[in-house]
Amino acid sequence: MVAPQPCIRCGECAPACPAGVHPQRVLAALRREAPDEAQSLGLNDCTGCAACDAHCPSAIPLAALFAAARDELRLARQRSDFSAASRVRYTQREARLARAREEQAVERDRQRAATASAQAVAAALARSRARRKPAPWDGA
Repeated sequence: MVAPQPCIRCGECAPACPAGVHPQRVLAALRREAPDEAQSLGLNDCTGCAACDAHCPSAIPLAALFAAARDELRLARQRSDFSAASRVRYTQREARLARAREEQAVERDRQRAATASAQAVAAALARSRARRKPAPWDGA
């Protein structure tokens, strides 16, 4: 097997591609780390047939590079989707916890208001006095 050489931009790979992709342009975009441009140039249209590999005088494994790039882009998209879903779950959880805290605060205030009212205090004092009264059979 011949070691790959740098792309000489000969254009031999383009007519060999049955999908009509220009592999040299896609390769250049991938090397510039421009995956969006590589996709717009036909990275996803590549069938992986390796016909371009057979015609490349520089022996660049184009089909393997394109497959690896597609896999990396797919993984990046999955990570991004997972991150977005996690962000949504987090914000929904925070909103749910905030609502629960508000409901607990309202309930706590309602209970404080009920126990702090003058009538509630008077009723508690009356119950306390009623317990302190000696029973008639105590003889006291």
